[in-house]
Amino acid sequence: MPELNHQPLLSYIVLSYNYEEYIGTTLRSILEQTVQDFEIVVVDDCSRDNSVAVIRSFDDPRIRLIVNETNLGGAGSYNRAVQAARGTWLVNLDADDWIAPEKAELQLRAVEADPSLDIVGSYVTILDHEGAPHPDAPSLESGINKPHELNLVQMWIGMNWLCRSSSMVRRAAHLRIGLDDAGMVRAPDYELWTRALRMGCKFAVVPQQLTFMRLHKRGVTHADPLGQFLELSYAMMRNLIPLAEARALYPAVESIMAWIARHGELCKLEPRHAYRLLGIMMATPDFADFVSFRSAVMANDEEGTLTRSGRRALTIYREGSPGFAYATKLEQDIGEFIHARNYWQAQAEHWERMYQLRHTRYTPRRIASALLRRAKRAPLLLRKLSGS
Repeated sequence: MPELNHQPLLSYIVLSYNYEEYIGTTLRSILEQTVQDFEIVVVDDCSRDNSVAVIRSFDDPRIRLIVNETNLGGAGSYNRAVQAARGTWLVNLDADDWIAPEKAELQLRAVEADPSLDIVGSYVTILDHEGAPHPDAPSLESGINKPHELNLVQMWIGMNWLCRSSSMVRRAAHLRIGLDDAGMVRAPDYELWTRALRMGCKFAVVPQQLTFMRLHKRGVTHADPLGQFLELSYAMMRNLIPLAEARALYPAVESIMAWIARHGELCKLEPRHAYRLLGIMMATPDFADFVSFRSAVMANDEEGTLTRSGRRALTIYREGSPGFAYATKLEQDIGEFIHARNYWQAQAEHWERMYQLRHTRYTPRRIASALLRRAKRAPLLLRKLSGS
């Protein structure tokens, strides 16, 4: 076991709120890892059950418990854990999930193979609240557990393919990109990932189901679809649109606008607020945080510039309009482009490996060695040919 004053390789971040029945399994899965150079930073967000007692029952000095004096929510608790962590890598794990013993080892191998990586995830197994296979697991896992090129802007439009409980983040990169937006509840991880993409971080996912994730009613992500829609919209406005424009990926900007204009949650907003949201997405003004963005969306300016811009944008993207048809075709074209690019990239990597193999086989040293062996055999061959 590493010394207490030793800077650990890994800092596991475990956020707990009334997860007495789950957190023991979570902590045991960390303690059973094949890589033992770690600390565990647990932040309890004012639990009302026996969560704290369960945590303290583990007799391991690597577990550091922080108990919030007031309820900070998930993002606030996460920020507190990040600031307290000392490891080279910050490993996220929610207090109702657990991980396979070899998870950290395999993720660190991926980093050894590509030292430029900043964020590494894994495939997941989706379970119900009791830890049994979830009835929707086949359909959910089929979408998550397949290759996604997370370093592309297009891959993040309205979708988060990286499970936070599966992720390992380089601490230096995290400090560079900043903390969670504490005002976000439904999609702070999505905003953090897209911000990391905008700021040049590199992603990868280990294609093995190393993370076991529970889906249950107490999860907050899908409890407020409208709130989630607004948080996703904010993250795309703040991170994806500027990055797409910097890379001259204007079809991606078009797809973002189409995603918002055609989303079912947009209809749940009052028309003036829906117009303002679209106007804000078009103008991409600078907001300090999500709370400021939401206040701007919900403002009661009936005929302001943003409202008028949003109304005009909606006429472009309404169903049946030329803009709607164009956006639909654009999404199909982008999908075909990504498929073709992945195919030719795989082909290029194959031929590069073949070239390296051939190059390795016929190095000057090997050629010289082969010629020397032939030279040594030459007298014997001459004697055989001469019959002597």
